[in-house]
Amino acid sequence: MEKETIKVVIRTRPTAHFASKNIKIDSENNSITITKLKDEEMGVINNQQESWQFKYSKILHNSSQEDVFDYCGRPVISSIVEGYNGTIMCYGQTGAGKTFSMTGGPSNYKYRGIIPRTLSLMFQEVDSRFDQQVTVRVSYIEIYNELMFDLLSPIPTHEQSGNISIVEDISGNIKVKGLTMHACANEEEALSLLFEGDTNRTVSQHELNKNSSRSHCIFTLHVESKSRVESTEKVHVSKLHLVDLAGSERTKKTGSSGITLKEAAFINKSLSFLEQVVVAVCDKHRDHVPYRQSKLTNLLKDSIGGNCKTLMIANIWPEISNLEETISTCKFATRMMRVHNKAIVNVNQDPEVLLKKYEREIRDLKHELNQTYVPEPPEKLFDLARQFLTGSIDDIDDLPSIRYCRDLMHQMKLVYKKLEMNARVGSSRRGDRPGDGIEGIGEPPMDPAELERRKTLIEEEGVGEEEEGAAGFGVGKAPKESKPQHKLEMMDDGDHQPEDDEESKEENEGEGSEMGHPSRKSKRPKRKQLKSKQEAFKEYKEDEGKQLEEDIRTNRSDLREKKEEMSKLREVCNGAKKDIDNLKAKLEEKNEEKQKSLELDGEEDVIDEEEYNILRQLKEHKKLYRENFDKFKSLKGDAFFIQNNIDQLKEQLIFKFEVWYDENFDPPAGSKEAMKPIDPDFSEKA
Repeated sequence: MEKETIKVVIRTRPTAHFASKNIKIDSENNSITITKLKDEEMGVINNQQESWQFKYSKILHNSSQEDVFDYCGRPVISSIVEGYNGTIMCYGQTGAGKTFSMTGGPSNYKYRGIIPRTLSLMFQEVDSRFDQQVTVRVSYIEIYNELMFDLLSPIPTHEQSGNISIVEDISGNIKVKGLTMHACANEEEALSLLFEGDTNRTVSQHELNKNSSRSHCIFTLHVESKSRVESTEKVHVSKLHLVDLAGSERTKKTGSSGITLKEAAFINKSLSFLEQVVVAVCDKHRDHVPYRQSKLTNLLKDSIGGNCKTLMIANIWPEISNLEETISTCKFATRMMRVHNKAIVNVNQDPEVLLKKYEREIRDLKHELNQTYVPEPPEKLFDLARQFLTGSIDDIDDLPSIRYCRDLMHQMKLVYKKLEMNARVGSSRRGDRPGDGIEGIGEPPMDPAELERRKTLIEEEGVGEEEEGAAGFGVGKAPKESKPQHKLEMMDDGDHQPEDDEESKEENEGEGSEMGHPSRKSKRPKRKQLKSKQEAFKEYKEDEGKQLEEDIRTNRSDLREKKEEMSKLREVCNGAKKDIDNLKAKLEEKNEEKQKSLELDGEEDVIDEEEYNILRQLKEHKKLYRENFDKFKSLKGDAFFIQNNIDQLKEQLIFKFEVWYDENFDPPAGSKEAMKPIDPDFSEKA
């Protein structure tokens, strides 16, 4: 994959005191123009810049949480399941709305941020991939005063040492040593872990923000995906960093002191290191990038100039009092857009599947070493291959070694080539069995009584008896003592059938004397010549192929039943989903009414009977949806298996018919019917 630049999105905090004279936003061209008058205290000679213009990937001015997620979060989810790493980070001054963009507000469901919406969409994507087994794990890290704390650890953060180390594996991937990762089966479990981590975060209050984040927090989704259909050891692994950076701040404005002042110093220092890393990555002439200067830059090494699809949301507070911070944020966002990342699919190997594969190979190799293989004669292997391909034997049980299998497969290839060659020269037109007349295959041993009967028949009848003038001249009847007694194949192709065999005579008159040997005619079924293979196929299904045809019909009947059940379950699931959506809408209306009542009257937020009934019905419909959806997935797998079984039975039916047709019937005279393949869908049309 080619290198791509980091996407940068500007999000403005809604405010009633928007600096419209100083900030011009062009949403169509995604550009911002900022003007700032020169400071008169600097004197007459003043080279301060008065105007700045910036252009970004997208500008979200007064946008809703849903619009922000649709542009920033939704495109990332599908690529994460495919095996690409991803990062979404929020940067900006304190109070600009970074935590609100990333986590959301607790007052209303529609105010939820990128992280909860990502979890919801992620598990929807996982449920839609029936052919893949996807495992989702979450971790939550806090970087506070250049110390790292695990927010999901059973040990409280105040009892942790904070000396968690960051390591880099052989492949160059960044990992946190000793970090706890919790597997989540559904959205509810992931959200509960998110709320638990948010409870353990360090927040404080100052003049610009009542709940200011005093640390950098990184919520990470670790995703593993492997196929349920293919037996492969390949596993796609990826991670999605959702980064809520602490806000840069000026202590004069925030009025920080004591512990808050120390926290601000560490925050500004780490953000300064982040900017240095961005500048170093953009400089092509620099060989060293100082990722290890801080825990934040070291942890985000993959996200800045590495193997990752990265998007940054730069939050600004567009008021006249925060104009300098807005310009600083826009400058850093512009530098970030120059960083190039190269995202590739991360593929690992499942150790359990790989171990089973190696165990099987070792077992086969040991078995071969313990066997003293004496090469079999090629003639014996050729005969065994012919019997297997022509259906004389159903299976080959004794396979002593790998070399024996290779030799046998080689002989099967020769048999197939000779059978194909025989079909081309017209063996099926003459009525020969597959393998007749092929050099090296030979005839199977004939029954002694049948051989004696044929010898007597040859002795009693003549071998010439052609009319003079029919083919130039006749040879007449040969005396008995002049006829060969040891080999039936010595008869000429022009020999007539015995005169007392009326049925053979009629067949010979219809087909011509050149159609085959009399000895082989006696083995053929005494049936009338058919017009086409399709008619023969219809008769075959009613006679010898009846069992296979019944199996196909039975499977088709089962398949129809499965599809009917799937259709019913689909209707039930769609109905339940519709009811769930309606109940969610009612619940949202109820919450809005309660919120208005709380703002106006200050009434206590208590669940009434109507809301309780809605929640109960919502739970029941969700349970109904899950149960029927699980049944639908199970039936879909059964239908897939039945369809494969039908396809295999159809192939077996057509293959056996071709052999039977070549053994028993002649095509219409002068046609190419023997070479024409049977229509595979004829069994469904007939």
